[in-house]
Amino acid sequence: MNSEWLNFLQGSGAEIENECVTSFGNPEQERHVVSSGDVMCDLSHLAVLEVSGDDSADFLQNQFTNDIGALDIGKSQLDGWCSPKGRLLVLFHVIRHENNKFLLLLPEELRDYAQKRLQMFVMRSSVTIDDLSNQLVRIGVSGPDAEQQLSSLVDHLPENIDDTVNANNIQVIRLRPTLYQRFLVITDSIHAEKVWSHLDVQSTPVSREPWELLDIRAGAPSITLKTQESFVPQMVNLQALNGLSFTKGCYPGQEVVARMEYLGKLKRKMYRITILDESTPADGSSLYSKSSSSPQGAGEIVSVQKDGDGVWEGLAVLEVAIADAGDLTLHEDETIPVTVQELTAKD
Repeated sequence: MNSEWLNFLQGSGAEIENECVTSFGNPEQERHVVSSGDVMCDLSHLAVLEVSGDDSADFLQNQFTNDIGALDIGKSQLDGWCSPKGRLLVLFHVIRHENNKFLLLLPEELRDYAQKRLQMFVMRSSVTIDDLSNQLVRIGVSGPDAEQQLSSLVDHLPENIDDTVNANNIQVIRLRPTLYQRFLVITDSIHAEKVWSHLDVQSTPVSREPWELLDIRAGAPSITLKTQESFVPQMVNLQALNGLSFTKGCYPGQEVVARMEYLGKLKRKMYRITILDESTPADGSSLYSKSSSSPQGAGEIVSVQKDGDGVWEGLAVLEVAIADAGDLTLHEDETIPVTVQELTAKD
């Protein structure tokens, strides 16, 4: 985290550990307010890589699951990066900043892995990969008045999901909504202080956990160290989230992904889940069902966070055949039931 930005957040009441905001003094209130009020969140848990150079578009086109060539300047999209076996290594939010300049947002814990692995494939291409995580500030904004608050900072707001607007040294991206509209703001630390102070009049600052709860409610998956290589793109709904192209050409794992789409039947897919339990489930945790006979188990948690009522809400990839069985549990001893819901159109 940029030192100036870190000092500013601490001065604004943030409790920080390992350069990430853990809370603003009342975690329980923060989990409540995301469901009903205006919130803002420092997103330093998301790293930013910049891929630039004359060959940058072709380079990314040959690596990612989505069609980089069709991504216009001022647009963004979800992109998966797969192993040769078609399993997801990283999920990126890719923003085409200029013709030959792209910003890649990804979990901080995967930053070094992704940067080093991408660099392996550059070879003689005119491509540069830089880490801009300490240069750019990321702020999440959500709530019933989010649009009104941001509209006074930029000339106009992006109209559609994944659209971006650049104005007054501030970039705004419209994200997938939950009950309310959500936005991602990217800027430098000086302008970030202005944005934060402006929002602070009406919005409640929250830590990453409540923000990740909104991602879960929006049906937006993430890949972490615990879930790398666990899922093919279709399992986490990439085809419905504008994150997967079947016409763009080759990329690592493309044959496996295409075979799943055209020849196979998707036996596992992503659902929303809730868990009533005092223990702490985590991404990558296995789920169990007496109705399952699969050696791989009934399912795996993609992401999970606690809401304001103490209920764990999450996304999980489950066997389709057992999703309606009603006997899904967190542990093999069957003592902690897991409730399953289909992703809705909004998700």
